[in-house]
Amino acid sequence: MRMAWILLGLSKVISLSRTNDVSKPHILFIVADDLGWNDVGFRSHSIKTPTIDALAKEGMVLTRYYLQDVCSPSRAAFLTGRYPIHNTINTFLMPDVAEGLPLNETLLPQYLHEAGYRSHAVGKWHLGHYTWDHTPTFRGFDSFYGYYVGGEDYYTHELSVLGYDLRDDREPQCGPKCSRVASEAKGRYSTHVFTEKAIEIINAHAQRNSTYGDDSEPMFLYLAYQAVHYPAQVPSFYSDPYAYTISDPKRQIFAGMLTCLDEGIANVTNALIANRMNDNLLIVFTTDNGGPTEGRDSVGSSNFPLRGGKHTVWEGGTRGTAVVWGSPNIIPSRLRGTEMKAMMHAVDWLPTLVEAVGAPLLPSWNKLDGISQWPAISRGKQAEQRTSFLYGVHDHGEQRWKPYDIAFRDGDWKLIQGWGGSPDTYSGNDTTPRFDKTMNRSNFSKPTVAEFMLFNVDLDPSEQYECSVDHWDHVVDMNQKLNEIRASAVDVPGGGGHPDPNCPPYLPSYDPSVGLVIGPWC
Repeated sequence: MRMAWILLGLSKVISLSRTNDVSKPHILFIVADDLGWNDVGFRSHSIKTPTIDALAKEGMVLTRYYLQDVCSPSRAAFLTGRYPIHNTINTFLMPDVAEGLPLNETLLPQYLHEAGYRSHAVGKWHLGHYTWDHTPTFRGFDSFYGYYVGGEDYYTHELSVLGYDLRDDREPQCGPKCSRVASEAKGRYSTHVFTEKAIEIINAHAQRNSTYGDDSEPMFLYLAYQAVHYPAQVPSFYSDPYAYTISDPKRQIFAGMLTCLDEGIANVTNALIANRMNDNLLIVFTTDNGGPTEGRDSVGSSNFPLRGGKHTVWEGGTRGTAVVWGSPNIIPSRLRGTEMKAMMHAVDWLPTLVEAVGAPLLPSWNKLDGISQWPAISRGKQAEQRTSFLYGVHDHGEQRWKPYDIAFRDGDWKLIQGWGGSPDTYSGNDTTPRFDKTMNRSNFSKPTVAEFMLFNVDLDPSEQYECSVDHWDHVVDMNQKLNEIRASAVDVPGGGGHPDPNCPPYLPSYDPSVGLVIGPWC
């Protein structure tokens, strides 16, 4: 059943908002899964995303924003403020392996709890579930509704032969006696299901504040949609209109998935308006990595004109789409409709949001890799807060720099030890994700030194011209810095890449309503 589409007009949000100066805004943090650089309407102009476009028009677009190359590492970066090399989540977590975000990591909702927030997570977790302690309500969230892992069927909510993966964890530390298999959602499209749950949480939070006569309790809602991740599934209502405007059938289905996601965001934001929670509200919309353009998980996204895609440390895999919107007491009118040109990385969200709400600093603060971007977001201070960052590792293709290839950014320069991974080609233009004939492998030079690749991504954002020989001084300097970061890598038993040796082999549980169920087994 399709939800009613209520188009969000951000001007409506502003006109209804009181400009009271409240220090702890409600926070809606929306994550789109596998969204490409050239997919949203305000870039592609071929896919209808009126809500995201309105957020961009009345908010700020982050134009130099970077993430990790795949899902789990970016989500860990959002919530820990630390690079994958330090939080151990360097690639996506497998559903049947005893790995997870280490329990000694302090997550964003734990910081926000100290500032009086109630935190809820809806959608995709994918940061570990092999013990209950690794699940969201043991990591600072007051409730969780969604997938413990990723890649499920949008309707059955099953992950291949491993079982059903949709949980309703309604309380903090909701373990085996509390966690409920959400079997009633079987057969319903996940974007609709997650949207409805988000609206339910918003309504309940507003009712709670009304009941207790206290409108000041802030809410943090982490809404991590499954869309637009593989598999390519969407009700035909959303994809059929694109048969007349997009020639590629694969891109048509993808466009429908993204339009449905945009509709969901509209309904969620309108629930905030209906409950007068937009008076003091901060919205973040971000992808988790670049769009996949080759292989099984490629469902029609485009990163044009950037090189590569998901699974790679090329710009197409790591430079992401993000928008920030705030009520008038948070983002002044002079900054609306502008671009934030300061360099920003996924690890910056934790310190940025902690500064935004004035949350107390916990002991883990000194271990952060993130830098607060709040001055740039709230005051338009464009002086560089960040001048360098670690791209991380790619997980597709030959690793030429043993044990793994890795990339580092310093100012306008990008150094890759080894190469950037596969695909290293270019996805298509607005109407088709096919290979673009004007930008192909013959147009950019091969690395003359096999161990390194160097690009000036300010002058050459499409990474067509490798220039290590001409700028060997940069290679030497950046290689030294990168090796120092490599030396700080953390390894934790039970963390990413190091399965817990004390955990038995994976064993699914069973629920009579759905059959095999994915959940903690150790």
